[in-house]
Amino acid sequence: MVETIDLAVAETITAFRENPKSRWIIGFSGGKDSTALLKVIYAAYLSCETKPTKIDVIYCDTGVENPILDRYVKNLFSSLNREFQRERVSFETHLLKAPVSDRFFVKVIGRGYPTPTNKFRWCTNKLRIGPVSNFIGSAAEADAIVCLGLRRNESIQRDRSLSNNGNHIWQEQTEAGNKYRLFLPILDFSVEDVWEAICEMSSPASINANELAELYKGASGECPIVRPLEPTPCGSGRFGCWTCTVVRQDKSSLGLIRAGFSELIPFYDFRSWLLQIRNDPDRRWPQRRNGATGPGPLTLSARKEIYSKLQKLERETGTTLLEAEEVQEIERLWKLDEGSEPIRC
Repeated sequence: MVETIDLAVAETITAFRENPKSRWIIGFSGGKDSTALLKVIYAAYLSCETKPTKIDVIYCDTGVENPILDRYVKNLFSSLNREFQRERVSFETHLLKAPVSDRFFVKVIGRGYPTPTNKFRWCTNKLRIGPVSNFIGSAAEADAIVCLGLRRNESIQRDRSLSNNGNHIWQEQTEAGNKYRLFLPILDFSVEDVWEAICEMSSPASINANELAELYKGASGECPIVRPLEPTPCGSGRFGCWTCTVVRQDKSSLGLIRAGFSELIPFYDFRSWLLQIRNDPDRRWPQRRNGATGPGPLTLSARKEIYSKLQKLERETGTTLLEAEEVQEIERLWKLDEGSEPIRC
């Protein structure tokens, strides 16, 4: 295990030396793999004389992340910022967010989008891929290198995608017209290697291995932030969005609840209700916005019903789930649909 970790650090040092002027970006989700990735890259940075002038650590805040993991990552980022400044290293954290018009509840409550399914997974593009692509696009002119905590042997689909892309720690990527390179230093890590890196590598000191391990008692894994290498639903046995209806059962939230995180129960119940009403014909327009026959958007009354229940959830949990600008956009979209809702025969 130690040899595998040492090799990853050595390969990263070589990558730094060969790409001194590149813009380095670390995709961080808070899960075990991205945590091991951050520790490997940080160790290489401390050991390398040729250091990148800037390394960005990005977390995509979808607004509907699992509340336990989301709180963990945001608290960690605050600690990391203080540590980075204290140690005078060129690491910088960024919380990315989709534009107001693309956020989950604006789409569902405002526009009437049904919650995501396998056939209509609009959420990944809007909430994850878009914000990350925009950030990478702004850095692409500086020869961006995106570091991800992808590993072999996690799934048949992932291994196939890795093979199609050269099956190497360096891969080429194009997303939304932006071309950049992927660097995958923990590609050959086993699960044991991942936890060895997290527990035994001392820096960054802000990362608490015990706290992360506690989260993994009930759930594991993380959602991808770059599309092509992971086509399976991000809610499947992973820390996913608490609103995810792509899968029938949110096993990660349920596992965390069983492990003692009872504060997730109201979120879990709300998500189960969303899944239950998603395909109710009485809550959907009888036709699509383009006039085609078939279940259309959620009716205005259904959207207002969801909004009312979401407000109740906010009061019950003491959590802000809709920002003021999102409420304004929802009300604007409601006005556009008033008087234009098709009549059910």
